[in-house]
Amino acid sequence: MMNRLPYFLLPLLAILFIQAGCSSSVLELHGQLDLHRGDFRQKLADKKELAEKFLACTRQAHDEQLSEPRDSGASLEPLSPDSPEAHAISVRPLGIVIDAIRRRHHEKGASLSILADILTEMANDETARLDLDKLTQVIDMARRWHGHLGLDEDQLERDSSRFARTLLTYNKAYFGDLSFTARSASTGSSHRGIVKVVSKGFVDRSGNVLLFPGISAEIIEVSPAKSLRVSAGTVDSQRVSADLTRIFLEAFFDTAFRVPAVHGATALQVGGNSQESPYPEFDADHPAISLEALARVTRDSWRAEAAVTSLVGRTVRGGSLFGANNETLAATLETAAGVIAKKLVEHEGFCYYKVAQGRGSLESRP
Repeated sequence: MMNRLPYFLLPLLAILFIQAGCSSSVLELHGQLDLHRGDFRQKLADKKELAEKFLACTRQAHDEQLSEPRDSGASLEPLSPDSPEAHAISVRPLGIVIDAIRRRHHEKGASLSILADILTEMANDETARLDLDKLTQVIDMARRWHGHLGLDEDQLERDSSRFARTLLTYNKAYFGDLSFTARSASTGSSHRGIVKVVSKGFVDRSGNVLLFPGISAEIIEVSPAKSLRVSAGTVDSQRVSADLTRIFLEAFFDTAFRVPAVHGATALQVGGNSQESPYPEFDADHPAISLEALARVTRDSWRAEAAVTSLVGRTVRGGSLFGANNETLAATLETAAGVIAKKLVEHEGFCYYKVAQGRGSLESRP
């Protein structure tokens, strides 16, 4: 006859059973963070014409001609900018990129649907949530894409989706755009040596620089007339994993949203073809939004990244049910979540000021 469990173990087993059944990887974001996206929409709620222009802007890339708002005489009621349907519109450009990747890279395009699910769940401020299990799959997907670059670099440069070429350009920049050049011939020498040349690293559309920490002390060319010396840092898994995930997401969102970049951004170096327009550079002579508004959008996007990074970081560390017990994974998860939040705010913030200033006024933030 089977021995009975000791009585004192029954309450413990009951607690463990309840925790196992109730644990979830979903982190609720609504009500915990102010990502400023709600501010943009609330200000336009009572301005039908501007609201329709805002929605038209968010549903497409920024270098596309702004589509005309829906005819006010149409039978369908116009969407409220704060409705669930309107929130879903802002992630539509991402779906277009995923479809394009599927056509060129069928074996890899399907996995990007996980990222689309995450974005849809985060897009609505009223019900915003983040599934950390899905985000972990995105991190693994980013790792596989970076591995793919090393195997097929030459082919990707010639014939690939815009996203693949963007990711390749960002990846090469992160590793310093490494090249070698012959030294000047010296008198009396029987041979000419070579020197390593590296760039300052990946530059995001706002001008922030990210460089692989393992690059040794070298002269880095900042411009034809200026250079600087850097020292190699420690290559650790937390930083490199987070950096590569950041670069993957920057490439994905930049391919989809194409928010104008500052001069010197790596996005401006992405090669194109005759059917594609180059990445848009912010034109100070003909600005889509004022420089003041550009600074506001940038600050708001950084604040959103900081807030989400902090929240996810607290959640995936320590004794919570979400605890990863893996510092590399925790650092990469918080980075991925923060970058996603930043890019969504960049896109919608740029649209807000583009529409508001199109009427000749810039509404101040509260």
